[in-house]
Amino acid sequence: MTKKFLAAALLAAASTATILGSGTASADDNHIYFAYGTDNGHVDGRLIGFSHDTWKLDARGGQVMIVDANPNWSDVVVTITGPTGTLSYQRQWSRVTLPVTGTYELTVTSPHHNTIDYGMNVKID
Repeated sequence: MTKKFLAAALLAAASTATILGSGTASADDNHIYFAYGTDNGHVDGRLIGFSHDTWKLDARGGQVMIVDANPNWSDVVVTITGPTGTLSYQRQWSRVTLPVTGTYELTVTSPHHNTIDYGMNVKID
């Protein structure tokens, strides 16, 4: 029983860190987790030609998500999709109020289909 409680407590703590998040982010199967007690993070990736990367992030309805893709405004764009549909389509920088609690997908593409290394900053207010 103690092991089950401990596992449940750890899972709850991990979920809270994902929802509340800030600081250095990590990605497990392209799911973004913020360091506990932080509200932002950074992930890196590489696009090759027509490829795309999809990152997942859990957040609560009413929170504001700010996404900034770099290195260059014209080389990388992000589409934010949530449980209710697309919130922001192919933008380098987005600030959206999340309508519901759930998992949001951030799909990174290159409009010119370049091979490029990119970074993406994500903040949840």
